[in-house]
Parts: sequence; C-alpha cells; structure tokens
Amino acid sequence: MKKIFLFLFAGILLTFTLSAQLDRSQPPKPGPAPTVNIGDYNMFTLSNGLKVIVVENHKTPVISWQLSLDIDPVMENEAKGYVDMAGQLMRSGTKNRTKQEIDEEIDFIGASLNTFSTGIYASSLTRHKDKLLDLMSDVLLNPVFPEDELDKMVEQSISALAANENDANFMVDNLITSVVYGDEHPYGEVVTKASLENITRDHVANYYNTYFKPNTAYLVIVGDITTKEAKKLTKKYFKTWKKGNVPSATYPNPQAPAENTVAFANRDGAVQSVLAVSYPIEMQPGAPDAIKASVMNSVLGGGVFSGRLMQNLREDKAYTYGARSSLSSDKVVGRFTARTEVGNNVTDSALVEILYEMDRMVNEPVDSESLELVKNFMNGSFARSLE
Repeated sequence: MKKIFLFLFAGILLTFTLSAQLDRSQPPKPGPAPTVNIGDYNMFTLSNGLKVIVVENHKTPVISWQLSLDIDPVMENEAKGYVDMAGQLMRSGTKNRTKQEIDEEIDFIGASLNTFSTGIYASSLTRHKDKLLDLMSDVLLNPVFPEDELDKMVEQSISALAANENDANFMVDNLITSVVYGDEHPYGEVVTKASLENITRDHVANYYNTYFKPNTAYLVIVGDITTKEAKKLTKKYFKTWKKGNVPSATYPNPQAPAENTVAFANRDGAVQSVLAVSYPIEMQPGAPDAIKASVMNSVLGGGVFSGRLMQNLREDKAYTYGARSSLSSDKVVGRFTARTEVGNNVTDSALVEILYEMDRMVNEPVDSESLELVKNFMNGSFARSLE
C-alpha cells in the first residue's frame, strides 16, 4: 500500500512539474507537416468509350466505384428540378428490381449505392464486389423511373420549398443564383413550385437517355483491387452500355458587374440581415492560379478562425458569430462569395467592413505569420481529406 501511495505521489508530482514548465500563454508549436502519398493510377478505355481509372490500395478490404459524366450543364427552363430528380430516381427501380429490393440487397451486404444527375457512387467490402457491381450496373443500365416515385419526389420537394420560402438564408441563396449567373445560364435557374409541378416522367427519362453514355463517362476505382481484376469486372458489367452522341452546349459567360449592384429581398419581422457579396469568376480546376487563389480566400475568410472577415466582424466589432468567404472553381464559371448574418442595426456597417477587407486583400500584403498559419491549416486539411 505504501508503494502504491509513493507511485501515485510521484505521478502527481510529475504532472505538476510538467504543468509548471508549460507556458499556457503561447499556443503549442505545430508538429511536422504530414507526408501525403497519393497512389499511382492505371487507366484504360473500354470498347464503348468508358474511361476507367484504377488506384490500388490494399490496406483495407474495401473498394469504391465513382462513375462521373463529363457533360455541359443543362438548361431546364420551365421544369427546373428534373435533372436532379432524374439522378435520384435511377435508384428507385429497374427492369429487374423494385426500389425495395435494391435497398434490401444493398443493406444485406453492408454496401452503399447512391445515384446523381451526373453519375453513381458505390462502395463495399472486397468480397462483395461482384454483387455490388451487379446492382450498380442494373441501376445504371435499366432504370425505369417509376411514375409513383416521381410524384412522391415532386410532392416532397414542393413541401420542402414551402418550408424554406421564408428562411433568410434560402432567400439569399436564390438571389445569389439569379443575380450572379442570370436567367440565360443553367447556374442561374431557380427551383419554384411551378417548375416542380411541370416535371413529368418524360423529362427525367429523356435526360437519362440523352446524357448517360459511356463515351462521356469516367469510372474511378479505388481500393483493394488490381488493374487486371478491374479490367475483367468492368468488361463484364459495363460492356453492354451503348455509346452515343451527347449534345454539347455553350452559354453566355456571366460577367461581374461594372459597379456595385444591390439585390434586396424583404422579410417582414426579421431582426437580422443576411449579407452576401458575390460575383462570378473565371477559374477552372487546375488553373495556374487556383491554389494561390484558394490560399488568398483562406486568409480572407475561408474556414480559418483567424481569417480577416472573422477577426474584423466578430472579434473586433462583435457584429456577428461568423463571417466567411468561399471561392469555387468550375469548368464553366466559378464564384466568389463573402457572407455573414448581422443585426439589422449594423447591416450597413457590416457591409462596409466586408468591402474594406476585400479591398485590403488587394492592397495590403499578408504578413508571413498569417500566411504560414493558413498554409499549415490547408496542408493539414488536405491530408485529413485523404484518410
């Protein structure tokens, strides 16, 4: 018992000694940046034009399959919303399985299978790869777009729209979409109750029949599989997918306004304002300045608490709980947005500070300490995203 007491006393004494040596006024120094190893890939093309990319990773017995269409955005006009519904409905029944049967078979093997307007994502344990590909190929090649499931989806979307129509952030999202891109660009279209009511099964079926072609698609396979196995499996399950001509489209390029333009939506009884400064940018993924622009955005307000917008509007002025900026790259047109929520009484002041910080990014160099902090944050975030 005496020995145990001495051990405990020594442990407590050591803890107090270490605590006394810590300078809690200073943040701990970051460790070395993690080493990021991105696996090599192999690529091949099936006879129908499907491009397949394989990244082998045998650390865990899991394989993921990401099918993506490389197509231009589509104008939906009076039936805005049908493109997204076409993707979702692909999983709602095929010529061989009902929606319930698909759900049950996926659950039985503990897999995931999600469909989108521009592709499919599936993942499972290695031992279930054949079963998963049987399901994935069935959903891809044989969707029937059940009328009752479409009606249900339309009703749910209309209900969700009604629930959000008085939400300030929802209103601002729609304003940004309309103002930044305009009504002649697909990115500028807004879902309405009328557009949802106009959607028919023909809309979703025609979209699928027009754009889901292997010669415009990439299939990325990552996980516990060899390239040889991948070739065998993709030929087995996707060789009957017939290629075809896919229409391309060009649209007027949205331009940033020559001078400040204000779009306003009133919400009676609101005690707060949602502020957003937004405009289109020309920055495609992989552009020479894309990484530099991303670092710049992080310094301004892209997810780092030390961002200038956060420090100004929250820490210094106490106008808000949060102020951030975002910068998106896109093969057609990207977008910059700075955004916050403030009390009505400081709406004008907050806008002045946002514009001040944006101007400051152009005219005032970033100090080396702030730049290093942002770069370390981005490096760490990128490394975690690959786990």
